[in-house]
Amino acid sequence: MAYLLEELEPEPVWRIFEEITRIPRCSKHEEKVQDYLQIWALEHNLGFKKDEVGNVLLTREAVSGNDNVPVLMFQAHQDMVCEKTPDSGHNFNTDPIPLMIESGRVTAHNTSLGADNGMGMALAMAVLIDDTLMHNSRIEALFTVDEEAGFTGVRNLSSDFFTAKHMINLDSEETGEIIVSSAGGGGVIYKIDFRPKSPDGREALRVTIDGLQGGHSGVDIHLPRYNANKLLAECLLNLHSEITIRLVHFEGGTRSNVIPRNSYADILIPLRKSEQAIEIIENWASSVDKTHERGLKVKAVPTAPLPASPIHETEKMLKLVAEIPFGPKSWSPDYQGLVQTSNNNGIVKTENNSFIVQVSSRTCDMKDGYDNQRILVELGEKHRVKADLRDISAGWKADPESKLVALVEESYGEVLGKKPKVSGIHGGLECGVIAHLKKGMDIVSVGPTIKYPHSPSEYIEIKGVKELYETLLKVSSKMITL
Repeated sequence: MAYLLEELEPEPVWRIFEEITRIPRCSKHEEKVQDYLQIWALEHNLGFKKDEVGNVLLTREAVSGNDNVPVLMFQAHQDMVCEKTPDSGHNFNTDPIPLMIESGRVTAHNTSLGADNGMGMALAMAVLIDDTLMHNSRIEALFTVDEEAGFTGVRNLSSDFFTAKHMINLDSEETGEIIVSSAGGGGVIYKIDFRPKSPDGREALRVTIDGLQGGHSGVDIHLPRYNANKLLAECLLNLHSEITIRLVHFEGGTRSNVIPRNSYADILIPLRKSEQAIEIIENWASSVDKTHERGLKVKAVPTAPLPASPIHETEKMLKLVAEIPFGPKSWSPDYQGLVQTSNNNGIVKTENNSFIVQVSSRTCDMKDGYDNQRILVELGEKHRVKADLRDISAGWKADPESKLVALVEESYGEVLGKKPKVSGIHGGLECGVIAHLKKGMDIVSVGPTIKYPHSPSEYIEIKGVKELYETLLKVSSKMITL
């Protein structure tokens, strides 16, 4: 089978990555990639094992005489966030990712690429079969499931599934940067029940927000972007201030860890008010600052009237969604420009006569995280909406005296020809959970530059892959020095 990426260097990494992009692996549906890993391990004479939830461990044994050298483990996740543009006909259950090469980048046509974290898997697998490694200790590669949708894999990981106490996570997204801390996660779910009332001769409109950039609710949360759910609620409240509306349906967002790019709502309005309502919506849309969201589209079209929520529940719902804080709450005192705590109203949906609003929060400071939860609960109380809290998961911070961090920093510097940046990330890495599995775990995270993960705009910069691969080989060969 021909490979689109076979001309890229290092060839083994890109070849493996392309093979991975041909395998369906949306979160919670990673069975086929596990089958691929088992066959691949057998072909390359590597150890393979899988636990009950689908986590996979590949192993390359130490060269003779290095049995007592510290074991090094690479870690990545099997699943990807499956996102596509509204006009894409792509089927993530059957179709390979439509890869493209352009301007020093690899991207996909109208779908997410899955470099988060397929490239992490490819880098680890390429190291496992690299013939230039002459002084390696035992090397393990841990690939977890369901990282993007619930950490199911890592939360059910047994401490005896792997042997290493030195781990390099490959889920970071900036070449030349070493990550030594990551955020934990939490959030809240609001639910507003309503009893639908007859349209009573009213007209109906469908109002749609579309064309936003979206992105990752961790690494992109500080960027000047709109949240489609929040924007739509603001639009409808503005309309409601002039024409009374009742909400039939509100739908926006696909995943809690994705900044919503589009949303829509079906509303009832008084008879013969459609033309006026559309004009109000269009005037509001023209007033929205599009400096950073040039693709924003706001549309209102007639639709069939259906039973709707009463005015009180309509107002409660729209005010709540409009007031939910979006973006950074606070900034890290340790690393300049790093978000400490944030919120993303990722999902709003209507089902079984209830409006459900799901907010995903991230934090690397537990005290600030609990303060953020207090704010979200009080917002619910203000609108008489119960808030169902999700426990805050642990973040992670490396030991300042870590020998592994020093080794990675030294090795990366030799490859780059300059000192790498050491920082934290607002994304939720699995390091926080794994660090608590074994006492004395020494962990660091690295990755090539990946932009706009979790969206159809996702791409990976080609150059940084080679630099990182060479760094991983150096670290692997130098484990004997630890």
